[in-house]
Amino acid sequence: MNAKNLIAAVSLLTAAGSVLADQTYPFVEHTNVASTKTRAEVVAETRPAVNTEFVEHKNVASGKTRAEVRHELAQSVGSNPEFVEHVNVASTRTREEVRNEAIQAAKGTQVKGTNFGG
Repeated sequence: MNAKNLIAAVSLLTAAGSVLADQTYPFVEHTNVASTKTRAEVVAETRPAVNTEFVEHKNVASGKTRAEVRHELAQSVGSNPEFVEHVNVASTRTREEVRNEAIQAAKGTQVKGTNFGG
């Protein structure tokens, strides 16, 4: 019985694939189209776009040494109030507390003392 069902399913999929493979738009042949512009005209058209729309990345590398950059960064850290250094971030909860919270969240029950998104 399984072989019959498998053969029927394959034949239906094959029939459906051939029906859906019908082309919905006509094919247009572009190989024998005569161009109205010369290569020089096309190149001349693209030159202004290259100069205005694209960013050149020629001078990306800095002339400073690694030590100079690190010194600048060290100076800017103290004067920039938006900069927060996350060197030793330790959790206040134990691994078991976090694990239990994840299990309760997966079960869909509210964990005592948690507030998400509020």
